[in-house]
Amino acid sequence: MAISDKEHRFFLYFDSAKAFDRAFERKGQDTGYFFKTTRLLSVGKIVSIVVSVKDSKNQIFLEGRITIRRVRSGGPRLPQGVFVALTTRERARLDGIVSYLKSGRTREERVDTRFPITLRATYHTSEGSFTSETRNLSKGGAYLRCFGPLFTIGTRFPLDIHVQEVNVKNIALDAQVAWIDYFEDSKGMGVAFVKGQTQLKTIRRFLGKCKREMKQSID
Repeated sequence: MAISDKEHRFFLYFDSAKAFDRAFERKGQDTGYFFKTTRLLSVGKIVSIVVSVKDSKNQIFLEGRITIRRVRSGGPRLPQGVFVALTTRERARLDGIVSYLKSGRTREERVDTRFPITLRATYHTSEGSFTSETRNLSKGGAYLRCFGPLFTIGTRFPLDIHVQEVNVKNIALDAQVAWIDYFEDSKGMGVAFVKGQTQLKTIRRFLGKCKREMKQSID
């Protein structure tokens, strides 16, 4: 594991998902990480933690608040630095992120072409069904612009993509969250379609038709 810090961000580098999981102190509302640093950061300051794990292509961004500042070293077990406690939202995400990293799915190459196709979609949660739309689509997944709540990374959920074709009006899929975008203007989830489901054949046929139509428009 390696640690670095810059301005209001801290960077963590781990060799494995297990190392990432073990590094965080799990103490309810005080779940977080102690950073050895000489920077003068005040208690209450909001900071970002950027996590990189070996074999994972995507960095993980966590938000926390400084709850403890130790301005002087008190020996090897009490180094100078700050403790960053994760926000409520980030604590809820942590176990899902660890599970996803341990699953090994992050090591898979994205080999499927993603088409910039916008389709209406509906994703289903325990709180009800919510409207979304695809911003891109491939044989293996999609990016969903979401207008309702977001899941945690690794969550599986039912997803309906409304294609409005002659023979197919709706493609019902099982999907899994691969990554999340929290920015309001693009808020949504990158999802992977669970392998082995029969509806993936319908997705492939639909994308094959889109590819042919795109080629014809260019020719």
